[in-house]
Amino acid sequence: MTLVIGTAGHVDHGKTTLVRALTGVDTDRLQEEKRRGISIDLGFAPFRLPSGRAAAIVDVPGHERFVHNMAAGVHGMDLVLLVVAADEGVMPQTVEHLDILQLLGVRHGLVVLTKVDLVDDPAWLDLVEDDVRASLQGTFLAQAPVVRVAPPTGHGLDRLLAALEEAAARVPPRDAGGLARLPIDRVFTVTGFGTVVTGTLVSGTLRAGDRVEVQPGGLPARIRHLQVHGREVSEAAAGQRVAANLAGVDHTLLRRGQVLVHPGTLAATQWLAARVEWLPRAPWPLRHQERVRVHAGAAEVLGRVRLLEPARPWQPGESGWALIRLEEPLVAAPGDRFVLRTYSPPRTAGGGLVADVGRPWTRRAAPGRWLAAFLADEPATALTARLERAGRPRAAADLAREVGQPLSRVEAALAGAAAAGRTVPVGNGFWVAASVAERLAREVRAVLERYHRERPLEPGMSRDALVHVLQAGLPVPGAGGGGTGRVPEPEAGAALQALLEAWVARGILAVRDDRFHLPGWEPAAGAADRQRLQRIEAVYRQGGLAPPASAEEAATAAGMAPAEVLALIGLLERQGRLVRVDTGLWFTPEAIAEAWRRLRALEREHGPFTVAQARDALGVTRKWALPLLEFFDRRRWTRREGDLRRVVGGPEGPAAAGVWGHGDSNQTGTGAR
Repeated sequence: MTLVIGTAGHVDHGKTTLVRALTGVDTDRLQEEKRRGISIDLGFAPFRLPSGRAAAIVDVPGHERFVHNMAAGVHGMDLVLLVVAADEGVMPQTVEHLDILQLLGVRHGLVVLTKVDLVDDPAWLDLVEDDVRASLQGTFLAQAPVVRVAPPTGHGLDRLLAALEEAAARVPPRDAGGLARLPIDRVFTVTGFGTVVTGTLVSGTLRAGDRVEVQPGGLPARIRHLQVHGREVSEAAAGQRVAANLAGVDHTLLRRGQVLVHPGTLAATQWLAARVEWLPRAPWPLRHQERVRVHAGAAEVLGRVRLLEPARPWQPGESGWALIRLEEPLVAAPGDRFVLRTYSPPRTAGGGLVADVGRPWTRRAAPGRWLAAFLADEPATALTARLERAGRPRAAADLAREVGQPLSRVEAALAGAAAAGRTVPVGNGFWVAASVAERLAREVRAVLERYHRERPLEPGMSRDALVHVLQAGLPVPGAGGGGTGRVPEPEAGAALQALLEAWVARGILAVRDDRFHLPGWEPAAGAADRQRLQRIEAVYRQGGLAPPASAEEAATAAGMAPAEVLALIGLLERQGRLVRVDTGLWFTPEAIAEAWRRLRALEREHGPFTVAQARDALGVTRKWALPLLEFFDRRRWTRREGDLRRVVGGPEGPAAAGVWGHGDSNQTGTGAR
């Protein structure tokens, strides 16, 4: 595994000189840096440990005016060399750099006491080392070795290399299986190649030829060439310093702070919900809507802090939950760390851990409970919390983008949660928290119970109507306040469709002709309804082979309202007392049986027959004859042979309710008219 080693420390304490002694590379590449004799921007040098392990060194500026550049280089560090000059000891930027390292989660390092050749008094060196150790109490470097060196003479470098080798062995590997993320810290052009970006690949893998995009901006590009430590490679893995030669994007559109990602995996956001720490050394309390400088990855963006919990101003040394509204978008994902610096004058005052992105949380949403759950160490627990907070089914692909993880990992975690009874797969890639599924099932059953009670003649609710009712009570995505309202399509509609099908499969609901109802429920008529049913049925019986041509005509004949008649006709159809032959056209089973007998007699006497002959045999106009013939064609009781038809089958047994069912209820004929 390639290692990224960083420097940190006060200006003029010998960081660049130390890097040059270790690597032979002068990381001060700018003319102004050479003229002024101090580092201004990040510098980089390839390096090999005595074991042969490849590494890269990121040299950061130490001047207080360039702390923003220093913060941009820390995000990729695996191990840090905190450099303290023996002739000066701990200085302001020593402390500030240490705070930044702590806030950004660096956990491995050494302390390098430089310029020991300038100190003649051994007691003074011991005093400085004691002061350094006192300053490191409570930090990740509290137990780190302190190595005394004099780079110009080479004194102590062998001990430093040995200590580096030992520290490097304790650094865990980067996440090569995660989503590819290359925060860009340099952009330039190379004659004959074009645009080049560099950075530390913090997770995932990049390959030559990959299609990528630069966020923020969504700028598409293709990786033409890759280099790791100046060597051409076909693939770069997490933890390596990478130079990517990009085709298809102009270098003038790129800048430090953007991120190279694979398309559709990570997007920029202007909302960060986070656990925020306000340092004991912060210059003043953190107030609601405080304007700050946010350093995340290689980016620096202005933003305002909205205090969530506690809601009062935070004194130095306090921490809590906050929402940061950024003035420009940046790429971030749950689990990322960031630094907060005051707006003016710029001073490092705090930092935090991202728990959620892209949502404007409010205080009334009790965010602390949810955000803490989102940061659970176990992915299954964190994802279950997100599903519980959503209050609705969500696509695994959307969750993967939200948490900045590969879809395969998210699906595996959700499956693990399902095995423990915490989540439920609902099909089509959607998942729902088990507790949410139970609540929604209770709600949908209550809706259907009310619907059956109020409309006893209806077969059930249509799919669209039931989805609409469910949508109306779901939380709006991104509503931190927990309000409800119609969830925009297509995500909610597709999710609820999948949930309905899952309920049917589990027997929680039943469906018939795309109408949803409670299991075991059947339309039923009261005494008054039974009288109306008899009136409608009588109209169709009287019509015989020429019944009402529409529900409206039937309503007029029965002296009833059309809407009322349509529900009654539907019940008669489900009971087998009417048969739908075409859209809006019903016959009694007896009339259909009579029509079939007449057509069979016609064929026996004359052979195959035309529509006109059938019409005359039935004694009706073409308006009734043709739909009947097409109904018989679909039932395969008749067969078309050009312009003629033959009788090839028919109803078995006497005409009776239920003989033909109503499977043709939404079919229309295709025969010649």
